Amino acid sequence: MLSKTFSLKIEKQPRLRQIVYEKLKEAILTGAIPRGARLYESKIAEETGISRTPVREALHALEREFLIAAIDKVGYEIVDTDIEDLDEISEIRKTVEALALKKAVDRIGEDEIRELEENLKKAERAVKERKPDVFVQLDAEFHNILCSLSHSDRLIRMADSLRKEMQRFRNRMRLDQALAAESLRYHQEIVRCLKVKDVRNARRTTT
Repeated sequence: MLSKTFSLKIEKQPRLRQIVYEKLKEAILTGAIPRGARLYESKIAEETGISRTPVREALHALEREFLIAAIDKVGYEIVDTDIEDLDEISEIRKTVEALALKKAVDRIGEDEIRELEENLKKAERAVKERKPDVFVQLDAEFHNILCSLSHSDRLIRMADSLRKEMQRFRNRMRLDQALAAESLRYHQEIVRCLKVKDVRNARRTTT
């Protein structure tokens, strides 16, 4: 009986913490919880119907990722993002994608090129028709396709983590037509290099 009880305690707490962590992180990254909003441990525990311990641990994990910051020892505030954050995450993402391209260039075939080109056509139409929500979705899809071509689980996981961090900036892209157009040109150049298997310029494009 003691062994069974001990086993339940070990499994339950991390699971609750992980659930709270993932739900809060997704809400922050997608903008469902806006910048500057405040989070309170007691309120979250009350709304979710769970104890404060897993909530506290989830909040600490988000704080370590610089998504929230403690305020007055009573709560947390959603951290705003600035151009320096965008530059740093973009550089890391480009490095990961450069490695993915190196692995993908010898494997990529006509079907994969067509998939990327179809994405570009839809994205170009979204920019012209000023449909930012559609473009944001296609932008994320392009990067997912690109990294999946590497067939590297580690690179795919890293890229997915960075993609989630970039989500907050992609939300801003909804209001920035110039940034969307620049992203589209970047994607077009990558596809052009992949079509001719120009790995050097393809990697240079991402760095």
